[in-house]
Amino acid sequence: MPAKKGVIRGVKNEECIITKKCISDPKFVGLDLSYVGTGLLVIDSKGEILEQKLIKTIKSESKYDTEDRLIKIEEEISFIPKILGLGGVCIEGPAFASQGNAALQMGALNFFVRIFLRRNLVEFKIVAPPTLKKFVTGTGRADKKMVIEMVDERWKIKFKDNNLADAYGLARMAMEEYKNG
Repeated sequence: MPAKKGVIRGVKNEECIITKKCISDPKFVGLDLSYVGTGLLVIDSKGEILEQKLIKTIKSESKYDTEDRLIKIEEEISFIPKILGLGGVCIEGPAFASQGNAALQMGALNFFVRIFLRRNLVEFKIVAPPTLKKFVTGTGRADKKMVIEMVDERWKIKFKDNNLADAYGLARMAMEEYKNG
């Protein structure tokens, strides 16, 4: 299911973000963080996709490659604090199995986004990867393909990219927590 155009960003969205016209319908954000393809998804209280984006960063020759990637991701998520009626944000935490430089970079990305949200007074919840998998599939040991298949089976939403499927699952977790909280 494609995202509805112009709901969160653009001329029509700015009115929605800045005024109280759409505050009655809470919105939920899921962020699956990765330097290669960060999944970003915003849904409404019915689970309908309002915004979806796969934020890809291209490895450059710059000695500041990691910093450049962080800046690009921050630019892409900078609209989140402006969403009126934000009901919740869930971020997938880093996998503890990561090792070496990858673990260091994923930790940096995770805390960079957390600090950005905290500075902008956005509350968020960190979700461990097995917890997300269990929420979506029923088991904490599901592979990426199974997550994509279960998102389609449970919520009738098709994704080709596992980062977007994870982001959708995270947004649904934020919505469930809001409704049950």
